[in-house]
Amino acid sequence: MSSASTYLSLIRAIEALYESVVTNPGAWGDQAFADWASDTLVDVSDLPKEAVRQVRRSLTAAQKLAAFWSTGSSEVADHDDWRSKIDIGLGPRAWRPTLELARIGLNEAPSEELFMEVKARFAVVNSERWMDGVGYDEWQADS
Repeated sequence: MSSASTYLSLIRAIEALYESVVTNPGAWGDQAFADWASDTLVDVSDLPKEAVRQVRRSLTAAQKLAAFWSTGSSEVADHDDWRSKIDIGLGPRAWRPTLELARIGLNEAPSEELFMEVKARFAVVNSERWMDGVGYDEWQADS
């Protein structure tokens, strides 16, 4: 069973991938994406299949983002915030794999950090709040 830190590391790796892809899409070709996947999944052999599937979905989203931003979307290309570039390129669906990873992690290895990740990402993906007003300790007591 994977730890909470494993899931948090995967989420951070995906965020770093997305940031790199939207700020420098020309640096991301097929080999770079393959290398990222290989490097990211090398130490997580005990990851559930559904979690691996979410990492692959994030890779597909990153490839779509690279294609979008390499076309020189000039009307928004100078946008400063990399997260906004992701929202412009793919919208909330780009963030869904990270939400699902956080959910899987929360079920596999509950932690307050993963709980907060699910809360934040649920709001971004679904435009509504999850467990509004409920803290980790209260959630865990009810689980």
